[in-house]
Amino acid sequence: MTAPGTTARYFLRGDVEAEPLVDRWYAWVHLVAPATAAFVVVERHLRMMESYVRSPAMHAAAAANPATRSGPFLDLGGARVAEVRALLEATRARARHRREFVAAFAELDELLEGMTGAALEPLYPSVPAALRGLVELEYDRHHRARCRLYERLLYTGALADPSEQCLRLVRSDRDGDRPFAFSTPRLPVADGGGEGAVELAVPFAAPELDALFRARTAPADPDALADALNLDAGSRPRFRELFTAEPPRAWQGGEGTPTGSGRVRVSYFGHACVLFEDGDVSILVDPVIAYDHASDVPRLSFADLPDRIDYVLITHAHHDHVLPEALLQIRHKVGTVVVPGSDGGGLMDPSLRLVVEHLGFPDVREVRELDVVRLPNGAITAVPFVGEHHDLAIRSKTTYHLRLGGRTVLVGADTANVNPAVYERVHDLVGDIDLLFLGMECEGAPASWVYGPYFARPLDRDHDQGRRGRASTSQEALDVVERFDGAEVYVYAMGEEPWLYPLLGIPYTTESFPLQEAERLVKSCQAQGRHAERLYGAKRWSWS
Repeated sequence: MTAPGTTARYFLRGDVEAEPLVDRWYAWVHLVAPATAAFVVVERHLRMMESYVRSPAMHAAAAANPATRSGPFLDLGGARVAEVRALLEATRARARHRREFVAAFAELDELLEGMTGAALEPLYPSVPAALRGLVELEYDRHHRARCRLYERLLYTGALADPSEQCLRLVRSDRDGDRPFAFSTPRLPVADGGGEGAVELAVPFAAPELDALFRARTAPADPDALADALNLDAGSRPRFRELFTAEPPRAWQGGEGTPTGSGRVRVSYFGHACVLFEDGDVSILVDPVIAYDHASDVPRLSFADLPDRIDYVLITHAHHDHVLPEALLQIRHKVGTVVVPGSDGGGLMDPSLRLVVEHLGFPDVREVRELDVVRLPNGAITAVPFVGEHHDLAIRSKTTYHLRLGGRTVLVGADTANVNPAVYERVHDLVGDIDLLFLGMECEGAPASWVYGPYFARPLDRDHDQGRRGRASTSQEALDVVERFDGAEVYVYAMGEEPWLYPLLGIPYTTESFPLQEAERLVKSCQAQGRHAERLYGAKRWSWS
């Protein structure tokens, strides 16, 4: 690419998408955590591929319908059946340990079902082989027997094989071009799986990825990167095409750039992703970052992040709030990742700390309710996250109260204010706030949409529909606003940005209940003299 004796100075293009894959499927938290990954592969991936091989036309029709696009339907247009069949057979062969693990859970459930208080110690020899040494048997306070996983041990065994991980790089000229992330495998490039795509057969934790993604804003030698990533000769021409000699646009500090304590800049990157900077510290919440695709939608992309992000805050484990695709691309500039702590060992509630550590982050800190992270000129306080998790025992969730530059923020994520007494107590501790951020997806998915593979038996349909993972309604959200006397209220875009469509597939219209509820909240707040708006795409402003 360059003359002999010269140094190559090229940049990874801003429109290069980087999809992390596990066994050819899009990587999300439950596909990185070993226990949940076993259930997802056995109870979802295998079943979807079997169904596609039997009836590709049915899948094509369902995937083309916005109302069913995010369901269990492969979006391959009814084609490539032979390739899906080949992946199905290969997955069956590789998934032996996972199938044994899932079957062992069913056996253990049956073993524990009849235990109502008698000693559990005699049962250990009867624990199925696939779970032996990986579980602790215990009772809850109602004398119901259950098991707890030694989760860190799972990362050392066959269920966490890094050879199944890879990264798929491809240029794209628009948002939302990808199929729905969780329903369609990415078939191998060698078999026609994507023109111009390059696959890096490296584990997610590989430090070489930091050098690759640093090249988005700092010049690098593509050939040297290809050497470090062990790219084969056939992939190198496509890899070089992912780079350009043209530098990315300069980072727009501009108006509102914090120059010292007492001034705070806020940057909204879309969905629930917000960056706070006060001159001493930078804090990024729930990173989901857009690529530099041509679009009429305003955006802030990877090029708009500062060179150093002191803290990344994760609110909960849903795939639109903790995204390996974004996390891997910013790892080289992140100091500490703050995650909500779980009780540990619950199948449906994998440890976010272990997941993020498995993604190669060296400094991951767990927080629980009212834990405080001290800052040079403020603090981060973990605040209870109410609702949105289908009444399940999910502990890895938190909202955050931030104190920066003398101002205060409540990052409310998708909390559903179904228990106002919680926020009454929290307000007694933290007082009023200046800014409030809230999601209002108040018509969430049923419990089975995410957690169905882990249920010991299917949930009754009425119960499934009744236990939706929803955020606050306008009245519930207004109660939070008034309780904390928020001067400025911002409602997330809730997946409307086009780069969220492959992750959420939400076909919102102006008649959609969540959008109507968001509008009611905004108008109610404005009528009270508060600044309120529903965010969309990008916004950057500052306090002084």
